[in-house]
Amino acid sequence: MNMIKALFVGLAFALLTTVPAFAQQSVPTPGCKATPAELAATKHLVMDFASKTGEAKIALADPNDYVQHNPANHKRAEAQHLSDYEDFKKMFLAGGPGGLGGAAAGPKPPEGNPTEMVLAECDVVIIVHKIFRQDPTAAPGTFYASYSFDAYRAKNGKIVEHWDNALITPPPAPAGRGQ
Repeated sequence: MNMIKALFVGLAFALLTTVPAFAQQSVPTPGCKATPAELAATKHLVMDFASKTGEAKIALADPNDYVQHNPANHKRAEAQHLSDYEDFKKMFLAGGPGGLGGAAAGPKPPEGNPTEMVLAECDVVIIVHKIFRQDPTAAPGTFYASYSFDAYRAKNGKIVEHWDNALITPPPAPAGRGQ
């Protein structure tokens, strides 16, 4: 249990130090009190949202109140003069986060993005995922386990906010350049 508590404290610290917009808000909503049944319903909504794609996923987000705190997605929305919801919708109609780009060539990591834990308090649910990353210090095809998170706020049965640990990264170099 101490390990779970330490992970939760570390995750909370990461949220508050790497995502300034998240830190500017109280978590959960001030004065929010949720019954065990309400927490279960909110967890169910978020897990359903996380597992869906395309129109089924879009239907679970609030078109009027959806706020994206992923800096790369938010920046793309601003550049295209789209709302966070319109960008989210466009991305998932294109086939999901990978729908706007192509799959990388080379060795593939182990399959899946298993959920390691789901934490809920009031109207906020955090999902911790186990992911595999290429070890940059080892031969191609050598992967290590890492962890990422998605945090969601739900309101009236819809997803209204999303945070994750994504970064703004430079675009890949065009093929054939610098060789």
